[in-house]
Amino acid sequence: MGASAREIERQIKETRDRMDDNLTELEGRAASSAARFGRLAAIGLGVLAAGAAAIFIYRRMRKPTLKDRLDGLSVVKLRSLAEDLSGRLKDELPSVTVTVNEKAEREPGMIESILRKVAPALAGTASTALLERVARPSGETEFRHSPPQAD
Repeated sequence: MGASAREIERQIKETRDRMDDNLTELEGRAASSAARFGRLAAIGLGVLAAGAAAIFIYRRMRKPTLKDRLDGLSVVKLRSLAEDLSGRLKDELPSVTVTVNEKAEREPGMIESILRKVAPALAGTASTALLERVARPSGETEFRHSPPQAD
């Protein structure tokens, strides 16, 4: 019985070693596949970015001329475009008034507009202070509502 138990343990150990070797090999394959996929994806993105940059530069360098753009239009489209433009121009012409030697209202400057807004408040404050000064009896001090002082 002792020999068969040792034999079983040896077989279990060999099986475990084989499984460990297989798992190590599979992990290596998976890692190399992931690295390969990542490399391929990076190359693909690089090619795509280079292609997009080339197209962008090409379009920037070669702008279509007016002749190229007009070649693609049909006569019907050109006529409708001309009608649209003439309709817009007829409707949107501004009226013009010409005045010679006539005084025009000018817009006030920044300082003038500030003074126009502040002047009424300043005039009201100054007139109120003047009326208080004139209306006050001569014996009264300026601080009439001050609290009594301790002796």
